[in-house]
Amino acid sequence: MTRIPWAWCAIACVALAQTAAGSGVEESAITFPDAGVWGVVVHTPYRAGALKDIGVQWVRVNLRWKNVEQGARGAYDWTGPDKLLAYYLDHGFHVMAILTVEDVCPLYEEDKGDQGVVIDAISAWAGAFAGRFKGKGILWEIGNEPECFPMDGYWNDPKTYAKMARKAAAAIKAADPEAKVAALSVAWMDRGFISRALEGGLLDEGNVDVLTYHGYHRRTMMPESGLAEDVAWLRDQARKHAAGGTRVIVADSERGYAIIPFLEPKSWGSWRNLTYTEAEQAAYLARHYLETIWLGVEVGVWYKDMRGESCFSLYYGTDEDAQGLRPMGHVYRNLAALLPDNPKKLRNERYAVSLVDLPDKLSDPGGSLAVRTFLRTYLAESNERQRLIVALWNPVEAFDGKILDNRKRIGDDYYEAWRAISPDDHVEVPTQVAITGLAPQQVTQMARCDLLAEDAGTAVTSIEHRVEWDAVLSPILKVGPMPTVLVVDIASLP
Repeated sequence: MTRIPWAWCAIACVALAQTAAGSGVEESAITFPDAGVWGVVVHTPYRAGALKDIGVQWVRVNLRWKNVEQGARGAYDWTGPDKLLAYYLDHGFHVMAILTVEDVCPLYEEDKGDQGVVIDAISAWAGAFAGRFKGKGILWEIGNEPECFPMDGYWNDPKTYAKMARKAAAAIKAADPEAKVAALSVAWMDRGFISRALEGGLLDEGNVDVLTYHGYHRRTMMPESGLAEDVAWLRDQARKHAAGGTRVIVADSERGYAIIPFLEPKSWGSWRNLTYTEAEQAAYLARHYLETIWLGVEVGVWYKDMRGESCFSLYYGTDEDAQGLRPMGHVYRNLAALLPDNPKKLRNERYAVSLVDLPDKLSDPGGSLAVRTFLRTYLAESNERQRLIVALWNPVEAFDGKILDNRKRIGDDYYEAWRAISPDDHVEVPTQVAITGLAPQQVTQMARCDLLAEDAGTAVTSIEHRVEWDAVLSPILKVGPMPTVLVVDIASLP
């Protein structure tokens, strides 16, 4: 097949980067400059060591209304929250605290038909929380998946949710003007719920700083596909509805994949979030985070830490007996070590990356493979040094020697048939990575990161590179569904 000239490739890649930056990537201002994207939902508390070991920076914890307001209206038992929040703050985590209102507090059961009384009580409780933990840097998230946990029907109406969230956000800001407030927490990118909540004035007073969505995808989408469009849409909505002079960012406050027995039917409503194997689950975690970081989303929370419900957890085992990392846990740790910075600091606008179309019978890899690049800049011995990270993958459903043969819906379930991979299945696409925009002598090392490596110290290993024309070339790579990740260390010119 015809090779594409290097100069044309460089122009094409730069144009692609600019297009992505203009549509999906948030403006350069950073809301959480001292944190990266790496979060986890805590269902097994007080395991800071295990979370630190894999690079977790954010913890998302539940604070339930009915567990705190007890004994009498306006009386709060802080024993549990004080212990929980102090533990994670003292261990250096950033905390996203869900003010959970899935149930009416029993103290208000007799008045639950009076919307005003209930919303006033929730707002007072939220303000009391913010006042007690003033200055601690907690991100307060108002509710969790209101479409799924509507508190006796309250939040089925997005405008009612917006009314509550507006009042709670105002109470939080009154108690701690520097606090950050998140709202929506929708169970997926539920555009209907989001639109009506924003039309209901959710952002009118300027007290909401973050709109949170959950990265579980609609049933028509592949794992990471659609994220760019969804994030761009939500950012556009935030700009459209934000009060004058305020900036609202978006964040992913929950995402995960379950494992179910091989060939078990998948529910129509959630089948895109169900996997059959550890390899599939691990690849989808990698692809989701790479896409999220590339889009400049500042927070991405994975569901979940250690409790083994449906194999969602990064660790094997149970609450009482965590038994080591799953494959996706190793992927999480290895990626977090490579890309620990705030995503908005990782944008690569300096070096063009393209794929070489090798003389084979396959289609141009630039049209079939996803490519994402990131740039870390740091100082060493007073000289600026950089690390370019290139991730590429083949977005096909093929794992553990099998490839999806067909999928059909019967009633409320999807049924899948998988077969053995054959030589005619283009699961692994051969290509080379070409990097332009730098002098060849600037590359001090090219390495490859094995995302599944169980030993973090050996995950990154050096590989050969060479120079052809004005490009630095990787070896020939075979790129499959699990991302191939290259690490290129670049020195400044004397």
